[in-house]
Amino acid sequence: MDQDKIIPYVEPIFRFCRNRLGNRYDAEDLASEILMYILVGMRKYEIKSLDAWVWRIAHNRYARFVEKQRKERMVLSEEYADLNPVYDDYTRIEGENTERSFETVFRYLHTLSEMYRDIFVDYYIGEMSVRALAEKYALTETTVKWRLNVGRQKIKERIGTEQMEKIYGRINWNTVTCNGAMDSDRYLHTQLARAICKAAYETPQTLEEISVRTGIPVMYIEDEIPRLEYGDAVCKIGNKYATNFIIFRLEDRKMVEGASEQVIKGIADHFERSFRDAADAVAHLDFYGHDFGMERLGHFIVPYVLRKKIGTLKEDRLQLQNGAFPPRKDGGYGWFNVEETADKNENPAEYGTGCNVAGGDDGSKGKIPGHIYYYWIAKYFDKDIYHNGGTRWLCAKDIFPENPDGIVKTAFLSEEEAASLIQKGLIVKDGSNYRLNFACLSEDEFAGFISLFHIEDEELENVLSEWILSVRNSFSKFVPKRLESQINQWVSSYLFEIVGYVTDELMQRGALKKPSPDRPLTDGVFYVSGKYIYP
Repeated sequence: MDQDKIIPYVEPIFRFCRNRLGNRYDAEDLASEILMYILVGMRKYEIKSLDAWVWRIAHNRYARFVEKQRKERMVLSEEYADLNPVYDDYTRIEGENTERSFETVFRYLHTLSEMYRDIFVDYYIGEMSVRALAEKYALTETTVKWRLNVGRQKIKERIGTEQMEKIYGRINWNTVTCNGAMDSDRYLHTQLARAICKAAYETPQTLEEISVRTGIPVMYIEDEIPRLEYGDAVCKIGNKYATNFIIFRLEDRKMVEGASEQVIKGIADHFERSFRDAADAVAHLDFYGHDFGMERLGHFIVPYVLRKKIGTLKEDRLQLQNGAFPPRKDGGYGWFNVEETADKNENPAEYGTGCNVAGGDDGSKGKIPGHIYYYWIAKYFDKDIYHNGGTRWLCAKDIFPENPDGIVKTAFLSEEEAASLIQKGLIVKDGSNYRLNFACLSEDEFAGFISLFHIEDEELENVLSEWILSVRNSFSKFVPKRLESQINQWVSSYLFEIVGYVTDELMQRGALKKPSPDRPLTDGVFYVSGKYIYP
């Protein structure tokens, strides 16, 4: 191969080394070494993909360079160990056996030859497909599969199957929810990002310590850290990195007291009674959807009223304020809500609840301010109700201001759009036109309507307050102290799960409509014109 083809790579290789080493002289030495190996290889081998081959050599030589430096530092630190006492203010320190087991896996990963190690890391940590690996390393897919299999067997033989699965087992987190306005999954959807954050959760860690704990070579961690810092998923403390959000683990959930059956039934009794008492008054109101019946309207009454009551008790009576939404470097605001899940489907807890709001900055033309709210319970959630031509799209079309009586003329929607909205349960066919399938109220109409269902029961409020304090105290036992300021907002998310339990209880009693087997549950959707109602 013509060796002049290496010329375009000279400057990028130096930048590659300079960005990682931080020392110009070390970068020049490493870049020279990489180029020498490339030139020798070009004379010896038939290279099918020069670009893939060049960067494979660059990463491998860099890994060896870092490993050599690490060993030199280790020798030096042992020689002067008595002169460098270690101070640690953090109380959660894992046992030596755990750290030693991670170090063992890390060491054995590096005993694999380059032909196995790089593919192994890219597949398990980078989550690259076999096809992508074949293209990156200029190999056949069969060869990639063979090397993955051999790599697995070699590590299993050296450390055992159980230990390998402990380190390279999949991390199952639900990362698609947040408290605020941000895209948390953008930063935490990869196994590499999750492995780093998991390793640095209990106590801050250096890059080398994260590498030992995860079994991931430092060079991969170095490449990922800047993205996690930009997303405020990790922060730097001295020369260490710390996860900057609460991870609600399965073991943590077991420590938190759920709402008692007595409380759930007491709240359900309140709503069942208020639905019955207010039914006649609601039937005589004038907003679109007043005639839907309490079994449908109740699906947004319950979450709105109950969440408001819990919020008032938590913040006013108990003084457990969430605080202002923190601004984020990427322009968003709020907190990550990350929860460990039982399997790789990564679904949230079945009674997890939330509210998606469309309007305002979601594309509305802004002629008449208004929002479409979608209260959901995880076990009945359908993302297409909000996304993919759902409520956000309806707001962008000014659906209610253009059709104030709830009747949508056929000219307003294409056949394809109408079919999609019918499938989502957001409109229904009505003769030659369509009709909105959710309630629409003005700001004043909503205030008058919802006031019929407020909870004014001192005994029930006292029981709820005791439960809120119990949940808050449980969180303080397992959340790292540096994340103490984030506990109150996570507590709110957990407390709101009671909405799901109460809703299910009311459906069992027949007070609320049960979901249809062939349509998503959309009775939690409603529109309010005017100001944002803070659901």
